[in-house]
Amino acid sequence: MKYNLRGVDYEVKVAGSGEPLLLIHGFSGSCRQWEPFVESWSAQYQLIMVDMLGHGGSAAPKQAERYGTEEVAQDLAVLLHHLRLEKVHLLGYSMGGRIALSFTMQYPQLIHSLVLESSSPGLEHEEERQARRASDQALAARIEQQGIDWFADYWGAIPLFESLRRLPKQTQERLDQARRRNNPWGLAQSLRGIGTGQQPSWWHRLGDLHIPALLIAGELDHKYCSIAQRMKRKLTDAQLEIVPQAGHNVHVEQPVLFDTIVKRFLDQRRMV
Repeated sequence: MKYNLRGVDYEVKVAGSGEPLLLIHGFSGSCRQWEPFVESWSAQYQLIMVDMLGHGGSAAPKQAERYGTEEVAQDLAVLLHHLRLEKVHLLGYSMGGRIALSFTMQYPQLIHSLVLESSSPGLEHEEERQARRASDQALAARIEQQGIDWFADYWGAIPLFESLRRLPKQTQERLDQARRRNNPWGLAQSLRGIGTGQQPSWWHRLGDLHIPALLIAGELDHKYCSIAQRMKRKLTDAQLEIVPQAGHNVHVEQPVLFDTIVKRFLDQRRMV
């Protein structure tokens, strides 16, 4: 279903009933990412699955600024208002985790619990952010120039996703096809607007967050394991799950364990 949020259309899918669980996918993904878990989670939770701007069935605005952290957070707040939801559980993966954390920091009154998979609070130092912005800008330009097939080949081969190559060919092909369904213009603008270099750093504010959080990382994803361990030390109420035999895409590489970990955390933090 389409929702017009502050002048742009978002594709939103809702399934199940119970306490609301807002789900935010990663870069080059869509709400289809959550399909393997819909049957399990929707038995007890109302799932709100959103295609972020430039992805899936949502709009791809021309202005990169419209994809920015504060803009997207406002959109999500308006969506919850439309759905008449006062509080939600919130789960985000990778880019979706960065968005989820930013949303929580800006609208903590709307969040009951937070699950971050393979995510970070951004880059701490301005020099790092400048370098990453330049890198994201260069990648965005190449996506526009060379198209979605080039991007899918390039993105599937980056070291971050090396562990995915251990998966069955059928699973790898499904992930590849999902990348190729994207609009290259939308991905490029998303990189420019809400890439890691554009996101504000929340490291210095983590101690101010008093919302129960679950941090999930794959043991083969050493960078994000380290980030998650450091985040746990700074957050006031956080659990950390390092998932064996998984890399950056824990929900793909270990779906049964991921399902169990998420449900256990949510079930322990019911609103009533």
